[in-house]
Amino acid sequence: MTDDLTIAHDSFKQFERDKFSLVAQKYDQAIATVTSQVNEAILDAVGAKSGLRLLDVACGTGWLSAAALKREAIVTGLDYVENMVAIAMRCPQASFHNGDAENLPFESGQFEAVVCSLGILHFPNPERAIAESFRVLKPGGRYAFTCWTPPTCNPFMALILGSVQTYGSMDLDLPPGPPLFRFGERGECERALIAEGFTEVSVTELPMNWTFSTPDDVMAKVVVSTARLGTILAMQTPEQERNIKNAIIDGASKYATDSGVEIPASVMLAVGYKP
Repeated sequence: MTDDLTIAHDSFKQFERDKFSLVAQKYDQAIATVTSQVNEAILDAVGAKSGLRLLDVACGTGWLSAAALKREAIVTGLDYVENMVAIAMRCPQASFHNGDAENLPFESGQFEAVVCSLGILHFPNPERAIAESFRVLKPGGRYAFTCWTPPTCNPFMALILGSVQTYGSMDLDLPPGPPLFRFGERGECERALIAEGFTEVSVTELPMNWTFSTPDDVMAKVVVSTARLGTILAMQTPEQERNIKNAIIDGASKYATDSGVEIPASVMLAVGYKP
């Protein structure tokens, strides 16, 4: 008999798969362009270079994989969402697979580097995913993942979630999932990596900017290009949605520039070494 925790994990995993499948194209056009701002830092952290065998876990539509290919690494990408993988395959030099980060379909010690850009918050069992990355690494290999920092130090997340909390509801009928900002804390990143056997652990905060043409574009773009955040926004009542949108427009207006809207955000970059 399956316990409640397993049921929650299975339903959350299916929710993520279904939602990202629906938004894959919009994600590629919007979110991936934002997250790619830290791609070079991730690749630097694992020493990506010519001939290095690198696995990109939760590769999405392949932007990080493409950046690794430019360094002439030997790249394998994996994602749970078929539609994401289909888009990533526009990079024929890499080998892309549909698969589960918590049960990697690769032999132990196969890669010299494993990277995971903003994927860990989407795994029901992130410890298992970290352990699997450790397993497929060769001794001497490096693992790096990123995760959003919490709203207290992330203006973009503060704007979106703060507007929902003030004018809408977070009490929604969604499958239970892992805390969105668990690995936005330096100590939590360190503990998780050390627990799975990594050494020489380092954690660094990296800045980035969300860019939009106008303040009115912010909520609309988030709804159609994200899974969890977009669903939270889309599930509000019409009145709540109107009030949330107005709050987001007002808040985003404060970040207007001559070329559009630039809202600061940041991620934690956690890196570990397999001895």
